[in-house]
Amino acid sequence: MQLSEAGIPAIHNPAFEIEPVSESELADRIGGLAAFDLVIVTSPVAARLIAERAAGSGLRDLRFFAPGAGTAAVLHSAGLQCRFPESGGTSEHILAMPAFADVHAARVGIVGAPGGRGLIASELSRRGAVVEAVHVYRRKSLSPAPELIRALRKGHDPVVLISSRQAFDLITNALDRELRSAWLNSRFVVSSERLERACCCAGVSRIRQAPGAADEHMLAAARDAGWMRG
Repeated sequence: MQLSEAGIPAIHNPAFEIEPVSESELADRIGGLAAFDLVIVTSPVAARLIAERAAGSGLRDLRFFAPGAGTAAVLHSAGLQCRFPESGGTSEHILAMPAFADVHAARVGIVGAPGGRGLIASELSRRGAVVEAVHVYRRKSLSPAPELIRALRKGHDPVVLISSRQAFDLITNALDRELRSAWLNSRFVVSSERLERACCCAGVSRIRQAPGAADEHMLAAARDAGWMRG
């Protein structure tokens, strides 16, 4: 997010780092996407790994789907077809797309990392699709950023912009009791109703839901709540 350009102090706190699978595994798994009827690419990271290996892969006629315009643009840059929801970028928005209304017996690949987009897999399976997860990278957890620890210790009242349940859980579980209390007492802007429910169940009381995970949506929700200027 370009918060610094708006004069807003920000702490970048990635909860995990990306670790691609081996090159041989990538080649096999990305080449194998041609066997699917529909492929959902869950993140820009997954899209980049596909795009970098798309040449001569037989994927030109495959129907790709993504949560939003950014991920789709990466695939478009490699000459691949990709659609995304007109508004929002949650699993629910993807599932509401017309292409997934009737997927009985369709083979659907979900490309990403372990632990993500479980709702899409379960719901498409319920609709009769044959769903397969295609893992092209892993998430390796990281310790909370020292800047976040200092802010929580000093009693700052941060606005947390977060779009990943996994990231929320990793950060929450990595904090000691005192810091966890300060973290959960922060002001949270989340990207989906499901994430809002998870945060509330964990003890977050000040929370706003943005219409999607795009930067402009998250910042607008923070401003609408009166938590951010600029």
